Amino acid sequence: MTNSIHTPAGPRGRIIAYDALRVFAICSVVAIHTLMPYRASLPADAFVRVFDDLLHYAVPLFVFISGALIWARPWNGGPGAYRTFLRRRFSVIALPYAVWAAIYSAIFIGQAADRGHALRQLPGLVLTGHVWYHLYFIPMLLTFYLLTPLASKLAHRNPELLVVVAYLVRLLAGPAITEAARALFGVMGWQYATHVVIHLPHMALGAWFALRMGVLPRWFRAAWLPLLVGGLAINTGVSLSVLSAIAQPWRNSVIALGMALLVLGIALKVTSLEPLYEHWAPDITRAGSLAFGVYFVHPLLLLGLNGALSALGAQTIWLSQPWFPVVVWAVVSGLSFWIAEVLSQSRSTSWLVGLARQDSR
Repeated sequence: MTNSIHTPAGPRGRIIAYDALRVFAICSVVAIHTLMPYRASLPADAFVRVFDDLLHYAVPLFVFISGALIWARPWNGGPGAYRTFLRRRFSVIALPYAVWAAIYSAIFIGQAADRGHALRQLPGLVLTGHVWYHLYFIPMLLTFYLLTPLASKLAHRNPELLVVVAYLVRLLAGPAITEAARALFGVMGWQYATHVVIHLPHMALGAWFALRMGVLPRWFRAAWLPLLVGGLAINTGVSLSVLSAIAQPWRNSVIALGMALLVLGIALKVTSLEPLYEHWAPDITRAGSLAFGVYFVHPLLLLGLNGALSALGAQTIWLSQPWFPVVVWAVVSGLSFWIAEVLSQSRSTSWLVGLARQDSR
């Protein structure tokens, strides 16, 4: 079995294709959050709303990359190795999350009409990543890290079986799991479990991609366009509620298929551009390493912008000027990368963007 796809290695052994996917995914995340004001002001079938929905491949793509890099690695260690793995991964992910969650918690409390109620909710919101709209990704990812020894062993024994099991958990066991979480932990538990169940297959799909791409037929590796078109068609149908006529559980199966096709199409296209990456390797790997910081920073910039527009009474610019969201997306993305780069330059702050000092030189 081929244990990794053929991709040129960047600085410090980073896989350039995955860094390129990270950059694409984080820019898509910023676009999703830039378009949020339209959700309350335009109908669901408006072009901007449908485009917003189509961008929601971003989080599945991030999870896919994590599966390729974490679950596709061979796992031969015992309890000691597991503890070391968790300590290292949690130090990279959980420590910066705690700081950024504290910042967003302060904003959440400051904006709350009933601060006493907000304070009572806060522990659960932080633990499940719902204190701000984008933070749920971290507790979900930490959950996937906990499953690594089991998932990695299954991936190396039979990658296809891992994918099948993950999708069966989502489609068949998912409703029971999420309702059990609701019964035990309320709405926040249900939200957390829903994210884990929905994205578990994307983690498995990433591991499969990394382990099998080298032995799959050439026609499949070149099939990014039909996969992309199929995924976009299904996800457009989801956005326009075209699939509502399909009975459950088949509708959820089609929805899951659409996202799988879209993610695989993007991944295949990005990896097909491998020859172009060698010249740009330092820039791509650097930008990819900063994606985690951009993820944490950009909502603060959007919050400041929308606050300023509200104070000036200029919120209608979102609807009156079609160019405005494009400019906002470009400026917020650029500033977020710059802030992440600045934070990465110092030993005392590089960990806030998920980088050790040796990665931030």
